[in-house]
Amino acid sequence: MMIERRELLMAGAGLAAAGTLAAPAAAQQHRMEGMAMSMTDCIDDCVASHRMCLETAAWLTKQGGASATASLIAMLNDCAELCQATANSMLRESPLHTILCRACADACERCARECLSHVVDERIKRCSATCKDCAASCRMMADMAS
Repeated sequence: MMIERRELLMAGAGLAAAGTLAAPAAAQQHRMEGMAMSMTDCIDDCVASHRMCLETAAWLTKQGGASATASLIAMLNDCAELCQATANSMLRESPLHTILCRACADACERCARECLSHVVDERIKRCSATCKDCAASCRMMADMAS
């Protein structure tokens, strides 16, 4: 019996998604036990922040209203871009990743504050918390490399 290509691709995509969703949870547990952070943990936090910021910016744009300020949406997009660039630099093992980690930590801290200064909403709170986690990871990664 021959498996159709579509079925095979769908099964592979499901397995890949399950693996990527499980990895951040494992990384979080790793940090909570007080063990040293790995670069993979920091990459996971950067990717999570990248995604959360983009999704939150899109959500705010669709919602409209007073909370959807141009400055907040711009901050979310800027933070997302820097998180992605930082994750990419670590994946490439770039010698500049320490510089990017410091910049990402600063951007994520500002983004977290900016989120909470505009509106108190569960989605915004989650975005702020994700940015705070990324900031802490990037700061720790930069300090470890120094």
